[in-house]
Amino acid sequence: MQNLTLSITQLNNYIKNIFDNEEFLIGVSVYGEVTNFKISNGIAYFDIKEEGAQLSCIKFSAFTPFAKNGDKVLVTGKLNYHIKLGRLSFVASKVEPYGMGELYKKYLELKARLDGEGLFADSAKKPIPKYANKIGVVTSETGAVIRDIYHVTRAKNPNTDILVYPAKVQGLNAEMEIAEGIEYFNKEKNVDVIIVARGGGSFEDLAPFNTEIVARAVYASTLPVISAVGHETDFTIIDFVADMRAPTPSVGAELAVFDYYGELQYLDNIKQNVENRMLKLLQSNKQTVSSLVQVIVKTMELKLGVEGKNLEFKNNKIVNLISKYVDERRSRLDNLVTKLEKSNPLTILKSGYSKVLKDDKSVGIKDLVKGDKLKTILQGGYVVSIVEEVKENKN
Repeated sequence: MQNLTLSITQLNNYIKNIFDNEEFLIGVSVYGEVTNFKISNGIAYFDIKEEGAQLSCIKFSAFTPFAKNGDKVLVTGKLNYHIKLGRLSFVASKVEPYGMGELYKKYLELKARLDGEGLFADSAKKPIPKYANKIGVVTSETGAVIRDIYHVTRAKNPNTDILVYPAKVQGLNAEMEIAEGIEYFNKEKNVDVIIVARGGGSFEDLAPFNTEIVARAVYASTLPVISAVGHETDFTIIDFVADMRAPTPSVGAELAVFDYYGELQYLDNIKQNVENRMLKLLQSNKQTVSSLVQVIVKTMELKLGVEGKNLEFKNNKIVNLISKYVDERRSRLDNLVTKLEKSNPLTILKSGYSKVLKDDKSVGIKDLVKGDKLKTILQGGYVVSIVEEVKENKN
């Protein structure tokens, strides 16, 4: 049998004709769990899935969300094969609820159980420190999330340290690594607050943050934890357990970091305000202070005048007493001097008396013998002589 050779356009047209002419596929309904839901320019793009299979869907004239990730829906429409792209999609004419997706059902069950245990209670929430110097981040070490956190932090406070614990944020065992990151910072105590972050994604992509192990790690943390997972419309279980929920990773960084430049401006404003108030107060009380000073000066002058007169009187009294005392002492001193003058040997010599010394010692008649050498002190000098005769007065 000869192989058929076709162009891509011929083959795609053939496939499209099969789908378009198959009556069974016209107006068919198919059910599955919604994932990867988004709306762009009035067109909704989403997939529905079940275990082992997935189908891409499109719905026109969709300007508001009619479903969310995790919803189980019944989609009615027809298959369309796009010739140019070679892609099969299900064009939905109607989408309606069809029970609840199993993944979302498990999420609700876990959420209700943890809530019942008190993991979401406001009383368990720890305050986020106003002045955090070190921030721990549990997230992927590559990608936009950590770059955004660095950018926001550096712009708001260049002095803040960021410590990253690299962890998978989706896929197999991601929840284990996230929990280990939270436990690491609690063990090391090397940060002031923890941010658990990842960007947006499908409900399935965010599954690690809807696990019990991550929820309990956050609840057991002695350090405050900020959940910054997904976009503003995404809610995960970690959001309810965390001490604070941020709608995006960037906002998480905003909440964790204090505004360094804002604080400087705030302090400068306070300083300026105090200076202005002090100046105003000084100006308003200048006259009062001046009047008080004048009153004080006059009062002191009067008091000093009175005290001065008292002091002068006391001073004069003391001076008189001292003068009297000095006069008395001088008179006594003069008397003593007079007596001393009379007793002074020199004064006696002036009266014609002399003093005889032998070997520079005073002697009496009994101390002398013939031949002794004597020194006789007179007024104005002395005379040296030799004893020729010693005669003692018998009387």
